[in-house]
Amino acid sequence: MFFTIYTRISLFLQHTTDMELHKCVTLWIFCLCLIGESTFEKPSSATGESQNGENGVSEFCRIDDPLCKDDNAVLTFEAIRSIHKQMDDDANGNVDVVETDGFLREDLNYHDPKAKHNSFHGDDQFISVEDLWNSWKGSEVYNWTVDEVVQWLITYVELPQYVDTFRKLAFNGSVMPRLAVKNATLTVSILKILDRSHVQKLQLKALDTVLFGPPLMSRHSHLKDFILVVSIVIGMGGCWFAYIQNRYSKEHMKKTMKDLEGLQRAEQSLHDLQQK
Repeated sequence: MFFTIYTRISLFLQHTTDMELHKCVTLWIFCLCLIGESTFEKPSSATGESQNGENGVSEFCRIDDPLCKDDNAVLTFEAIRSIHKQMDDDANGNVDVVETDGFLREDLNYHDPKAKHNSFHGDDQFISVEDLWNSWKGSEVYNWTVDEVVQWLITYVELPQYVDTFRKLAFNGSVMPRLAVKNATLTVSILKILDRSHVQKLQLKALDTVLFGPPLMSRHSHLKDFILVVSIVIGMGGCWFAYIQNRYSKEHMKKTMKDLEGLQRAEQSLHDLQQK
């Protein structure tokens, strides 16, 4: 390729003046620089991406060798790495307490993140990618079935219109981290979620669930049912008590009226007797 370009430029230079010769040489050098950049930049970029992917897989194999041959597990691990990178502001490989607090306030909009903060760190003040992966694998959400993920989608995320898609793709708990990162291919092309607000809502809810465990959906439901039953019982008891009190008051009023009438008759009789 360079030889062809050189030949053509040489032929052109033979028919030019000295002034034009200087310009053409300059143009030729400039073209060579452009061609060199386009030739060498792309392979280096591709090589960087390839090395990054290989490093991720090798790291995953080091952390969890039994799963590093599973393509779905590799994608989930990459999502966990992305979440960790999002939280690790200083990029030192560990998420410290300050970074977690800032992430909770700025990204997840928690005004008082103390409870979430404690559940995430526990006794470990520095969370590495390996720590985050092991924590995720040990969580209840990791073992969720498709039905449990669908229940989460309906109750917690409040997006029931995508239930059929989740069931069709057999999304279980192990893929939850992939929903927690920005991935247009997954959300738009695969899940067919075209509303950006729905995508953002799904991502934030999934991120919260991956980092801090399952939301108290079922417990909240049972608690609400219990409170509702107790409220109904108290309400019915109050109504019955009011009815009894009202009935007693009416009977007491009637008895009082009768007593007053008897007292008036006795007073009238006494008055009549005095007159006689």
